[in-house]
Amino acid sequence: MAITAVILAAGRGSRLAPYTADRPKCLTELGGTSIIGRQIATLGAAGIADIVVVAGYRAEMLALPGTRRVVNDCWRTTNMVESLFAAEAEFGDDVIVSYGDIVYEPRVLEALLASPHDVSVVVDRQWRAYWEFRFENPLADAESLRLDGEGCIIDIGQQVKDIDDIEAQYMGLMRFRGNGVAALRQTKAALGTIVRPWMRVRPVAQAYMTDLLMEMILTGTLVHAVPVNGGWLEIDTARDFDLAGKMLTNGADDRLPRIER
Repeated sequence: MAITAVILAAGRGSRLAPYTADRPKCLTELGGTSIIGRQIATLGAAGIADIVVVAGYRAEMLALPGTRRVVNDCWRTTNMVESLFAAEAEFGDDVIVSYGDIVYEPRVLEALLASPHDVSVVVDRQWRAYWEFRFENPLADAESLRLDGEGCIIDIGQQVKDIDDIEAQYMGLMRFRGNGVAALRQTKAALGTIVRPWMRVRPVAQAYMTDLLMEMILTGTLVHAVPVNGGWLEIDTARDFDLAGKMLTNGADDRLPRIER
């Protein structure tokens, strides 16, 4: 069955200023290749040719060869969930969803493709060294992630008080297939009918993907973790971009993920 990859790249990326002053975050270059270019190459090498880019800020710059573009016209006032569903007509029966500001090694994608489950979410078990390198206070940015004995996620995306309570870290790469696509649609359609604590902080239109995943969990959908050990980067801030140069294969710190030039 053909797989469609949807890359969520609508946001402005204001925390990555000044690098996003004239381009979407995903077009920021690492080692001469854009973040999204690296994703497209990794997906293509795995045989995934149907790639949809959800654009918003500077959308005209994201008409990229080998991809189809969908525009979230409300990108200024919405978040990841609304961007994903701007591409709902493109879903098919097997969908990989990726944030536009991450870079991942082929082995990370291979682990996701090997998962047999309807809903699979990649999580990094070795996230802590990376977070400690990125942030003065890793706990300020880290979010909850707990698993049950069957490898299913039972808690995700919440604030935590003790870093040792976090079993792995969500990275923004997931897959929905078969019944998982149907559950994704059903959960989105019902989002907001049950009031959750996060809705006191942001409206439903600004829901995060972790909000949607947690809603799927709370309403009975099994969300399986795909554990990996490193092998990815997130370029969310100007500091992330500056540090990423140290993570390229030549001269990378051995504690950190490696990416090819």
